[in-house]
Amino acid sequence: MLNNLNNHRNYLHTIPELALQEFKTSQYIRDVLDKEGVEYHTVDTSTIAFIRGNSDSCIAFRADIDALPLKEESNNPFKSKIDGMMHACGHDGHTAMLLAFIQEVKKMISNNIELKKSLLFIFEAGEEGAGGARFIINDNFYKSKNIEAIFALHVYPDINVGEFAIKSGCVSLQNINLDISLNGKGCHGAQPHKGIDSILIGAKLVEAYQSLKSRNIPSYEHFLLTIGAFHAGTVRNIIPESVNMLGTIRLENTALIPLIKNKIENINSGFEIAFDVNIDMKFEPFYPPVINDYNLFEKSLKALSKKVVYKDISLSGSEDFSFYLQNGTPGLFGLIGIKDAEHGYTSSLHNNNFDFNNESLVHGVQFYLDVLNELHSI
Repeated sequence: MLNNLNNHRNYLHTIPELALQEFKTSQYIRDVLDKEGVEYHTVDTSTIAFIRGNSDSCIAFRADIDALPLKEESNNPFKSKIDGMMHACGHDGHTAMLLAFIQEVKKMISNNIELKKSLLFIFEAGEEGAGGARFIINDNFYKSKNIEAIFALHVYPDINVGEFAIKSGCVSLQNINLDISLNGKGCHGAQPHKGIDSILIGAKLVEAYQSLKSRNIPSYEHFLLTIGAFHAGTVRNIIPESVNMLGTIRLENTALIPLIKNKIENINSGFEIAFDVNIDMKFEPFYPPVINDYNLFEKSLKALSKKVVYKDISLSGSEDFSFYLQNGTPGLFGLIGIKDAEHGYTSSLHNNNFDFNNESLVHGVQFYLDVLNELHSI
């Protein structure tokens, strides 16, 4: 198993590709599937592999395959060969686990072990911001399968190798994309009274948005609002005409979305009146929250009975695994520990130095195998 994991992860780590552009990555996945004699269906750069069991009922497993636009600074001997791109979120590890899992299943079948249920293996393109799962769930091949449960693991650098974080209920948050354009009146920096200072007003607007959490959202609710991009002006002595901002909101309780939208629109309207500016906003809910199924949580705990399992860890980010659950399919999204302080594997996700030891992935493949036993699939 470890030899397969090494082969997969080491190669994939050298060829990171951005969302929906994973051409070399998808070709590698399909080459492995061809070698193993596994049926598969393609959805652009996503790949859905299928192994038929004695029942049409199907258990699905998902890995994401895309990388991030970061320059790698790690000491990995198989570091990225693509300048400005790296697997900083561990998707190469997720893909390696799923490929190695398929190879283990094929070994079992060759040893005359029968699959009671069919298995689906999803290699999803474009998880990082593109919502690649949306294209898979609308594909006829995927929709033709009787999926009774779906699982995914994500590497997690805050817990040690061999440990897991498995939680019932909400494990990642709804995200909402904000695109905001504020237009004032440009003028010379030495004559601010002749213009409308978009930068000053934009800064006050960012501050006003933060009152949502402190004054409008109950303190017990998970809610985050971040303005991550603020673009204005090009030179030091000109007050620019406009400011463009990009932001994100994360929350658990989707029932709050209408309230939040209304409050932000009211803030914008108030600023337009008070400062004589024009504010345009796109408010776009995107990834829903991931809600883990309780029964799959219980079965996962049994599969991990000999492991350290944290049951109270949630992600403050968002995950498009949530799209697979929107039609009522039960799902379980878990975290697998990769922290190894002794060997320097402590960097956070989406960091230039992010890396982990391939041996940590063995625990993930074994979890998938043990889950099959718990679900009486073999």
